[in-house]
Amino acid sequence: MTTQSLIQNQALAQDLQRATTKIKYLKIALAVMTGIIASLITYLIVGNLDATPLLSVGWSASTFIVTTGFVFTVQEKIARP
Repeated sequence: MTTQSLIQNQALAQDLQRATTKIKYLKIALAVMTGIIASLITYLIVGNLDATPLLSVGWSASTFIVTTGFVFTVQEKIARP
């Protein structure tokens, strides 16, 4: 290998590392946003069923935790090796 190709190889390795890091952060952001959306939908549905505000918040929080965990689990299962 020449010096030029070695430098290109190192640059590509750094780009790959940065892309991998960005993908990890995007996976976290996707899971949290999905959890927030599910939480808000649950809050609206339970609130419209004449539940107390505390009960609505409790169901909403539970839905956030379960949905976020589910998204992380699915992401882990379909991850590329």
